[in-house]
Amino acid sequence: MAEVQTSLAAQLSKKTKFSGFKTWIVGDTPIITHAWSEKAKREMLQKQVKATKAGKEARDPQSDFVSSLYEMGDGVYGFPATGVKNCILSAAHKDKGIARSGVMSALWINAEMVRVRPALAGAVCDMPLIRIHGSAPEMREDMVKIGAGLNKTANLAYRAQFTIWAMRITGRFNPAVVSEEALAFLIAESGFSAGLGEWRNERKGMFGAFHLADAEEERAWDNYAAGKGPLPVPASYQEAAE
Repeated sequence: MAEVQTSLAAQLSKKTKFSGFKTWIVGDTPIITHAWSEKAKREMLQKQVKATKAGKEARDPQSDFVSSLYEMGDGVYGFPATGVKNCILSAAHKDKGIARSGVMSALWINAEMVRVRPALAGAVCDMPLIRIHGSAPEMREDMVKIGAGLNKTANLAYRAQFTIWAMRITGRFNPAVVSEEALAFLIAESGFSAGLGEWRNERKGMFGAFHLADAEEERAWDNYAAGKGPLPVPASYQEAAE
């Protein structure tokens, strides 16, 4: 059986050549993260199992802020790799000659599996995250509407914002389905048309926009990530400060 498996693997390697890629995406506008809090998941589970409902806890904005972060340990934060891939896929369309279904199966994005605390004791929940590099997260306050239909009410949301940020995206793709040029186009296009996180362009907002880093920016962010250089401040932020 081992001999057959080796033969199949050899045939596969001849016909399917996956290419690796790595790039930086650099934020043009701040990114807002909104992870599901342990409290929200616990309340959801209690409702589904029809458990006795406890009294409503007092609002804790600081806890809401901390819970909105995707923690990776040692003061490092990330963003779901699934969100990044969905963002890239949003720019693909058969009318552009790049079918979404084809890109979905031909693109793999690397991520670190981080175990988060579940609502149900004993269950596991591993989340694929990509590290966010940049300025420290800040608490932001937003007016939001919660509820459905005509029953929506105004509320305050406290979430994390990374003002200056970038992510190093690595993975593999099948060049027989999506070329390197097409992949670069999809990443660049999605950064403008969709964005990442809350209140992104795709959701009628202006946050989470990004662009594909050029060679100089890649060097600057590589140095920063390795602890060998200062935080790279995008030109758009420098111009705004002036």
